[in-house]
Amino acid sequence: MNRSLIKSLILAIAIAVAVGGVLFFIQTVVSPPENIKTEDVHTADIQKFSNSYNPDTLELKEAEKLFDVIADRATLYREDSLIDQKSCDNAISSSAEKFSAAFVKWSMSKFEQSIWSHSDHVVMTKIIYKLRNVTIAQGSKKALESTSLAVLTKIESIISEYGNAWNVAKQTSFNNYNDAYSKRKNAESLATKEYLKNCVRLVNALNSVGQKLELSCYYQLKRRIDNLQNLYSFGTKSAYDNESSKVYDLIQEFEKTKVFGVSTSAHAQSLKNSQDYYDRSAENYTWNE
Repeated sequence: MNRSLIKSLILAIAIAVAVGGVLFFIQTVVSPPENIKTEDVHTADIQKFSNSYNPDTLELKEAEKLFDVIADRATLYREDSLIDQKSCDNAISSSAEKFSAAFVKWSMSKFEQSIWSHSDHVVMTKIIYKLRNVTIAQGSKKALESTSLAVLTKIESIISEYGNAWNVAKQTSFNNYNDAYSKRKNAESLATKEYLKNCVRLVNALNSVGQKLELSCYYQLKRRIDNLQNLYSFGTKSAYDNESSKVYDLIQEFEKTKVFGVSTSAHAQSLKNSQDYYDRSAENYTWNE
């Protein structure tokens, strides 16, 4: 074989190898492997956002705002078909559970304090309403688990009991002795109730119901006794004596009763002194009989 032919063969082989190498490079390097999928950036974003949400490190107001942002972003992504329903639901429900737990912790810490604030209770009520109405699965299911919802109901109950207890603390008008006893015992019972017993102002008000009822009864009797000074209104001595006798019996009943939980002796003595004074005036009064 002549040299010219050999050189031609070597050149042809070199060209073939070079072309094959270029084609292989293009196929393996320039073209991406078919089995690598494009990353779902929106799903990854909402997962990272919800996973990093830690309301325990935030003030309650900031924690609430950030929860709203997560829920709104997840909903927006879903509405724009950027994530599927499952990813949306997971982000909302997990964030709702985290925020609910932090909120419950905050609320219970308020109930443990000696001074309670009405403004705190307003915040609690608003957040409970919000959390109860957070839904997933296109609105067909609550975002919170039943156990979490039950704790929210407990917080609501404490707030309701607090309001009711204040109403009881204000029921200090005397009607009769049985009613007074019932009011006092109810108030004293509420003063020892879980959580309510921590509020010093409320407990003091409840424990003073008996004393205030005693004072109310005293003033009612005093007004009746003071009517004895209007001698002319009785017309006759016998009419006066009849009313004075009734007043005496009322004072005796007041002095002996234990329904108020406090002593009535000081006020009873004051009433007796007033009656004695008016009785002496009646003895010296000129009656038209």
